[in-house]
Amino acid sequence: MSPHPPTTGAGPLTVRYPFPIEYYKDSEAVVYSLDEQPLGLVRLPGAAFNVPVRIDILHRVSRYWRAKWQQGTHKSVTRGEARGGGRKPWPQKKTGRARQGSIRSPLWKGGAAAFGPRPRSHAHKLPRAVRLLGMRCALSAKINEGRFFVVDDFCTIRPPPTEPLAGSSSSTATALQRPQPIRDYRELKDRLERLTAGSFGSSWLLVDSGETGADGGLKLRKWLKSSVLMKAMSPEELTVYHVLQHHRLVVTRAALEALGEALTRPHRVAKPVKHAWWGARRAMLDAAVRELNEAAEQA
Repeated sequence: MSPHPPTTGAGPLTVRYPFPIEYYKDSEAVVYSLDEQPLGLVRLPGAAFNVPVRIDILHRVSRYWRAKWQQGTHKSVTRGEARGGGRKPWPQKKTGRARQGSIRSPLWKGGAAAFGPRPRSHAHKLPRAVRLLGMRCALSAKINEGRFFVVDDFCTIRPPPTEPLAGSSSSTATALQRPQPIRDYRELKDRLERLTAGSFGSSWLLVDSGETGADGGLKLRKWLKSSVLMKAMSPEELTVYHVLQHHRLVVTRAALEALGEALTRPHRVAKPVKHAWWGARRAMLDAAVRELNEAAEQA
């Protein structure tokens, strides 16, 4: 148990950390390049990245995704699908034996299964508010444990913005400010190991802007195609199960902005497009009613 209990009335299923945490307070994270140079700060909204970590919510959301991904192709043959058993083993009467209709009955050795598994979907419903809360808890846990890192790009190394040195030529300054590309998977892994040194774990979850993004894209996914230690995902594909499955979480600046916007946006807002359509529809109906009334008055 933590000597510094949370100040927000957390329940018994909330993770207690050995340091005081002021929940729901905004914070900042340092944006690094892959050569461990700080490039600036990025804001972390407290409503999305600094919430009490509830174990029960993480468990519910993880089970939801595991059940949704389960194939459900399990199946056993029934007595009607088993081969053989179409003939009655012996007459119904005058044998002194119990009546039987098929040798593929579940009562027989070699018979079909009774109430065996059938192909079905294991997915169950979970409120969207609970799923969003689970993602907030998972990201907050990574930040509290020091396993959350923000980088600028996964495929290039951008130098920090600096003033040109006195006496240096323009060509030299341009060469120093030119981004350096990452050559291959081995170099990316080495640089990530140095960047995340000191944090627990040996696997990385890399979150970029997607396959069409400039901060990773198809090039990054091609490198990680056969890797068992790294996985690349977009903010839209990210789930609580993936965050908990990997030890370290490394996100780009663009992906972090997308995550923060998705986790802080109210999910129960009215759709303006639908309301605009109904407004236009009502205006058309009112105009038609006025025309009918005017025609009736003139008649």
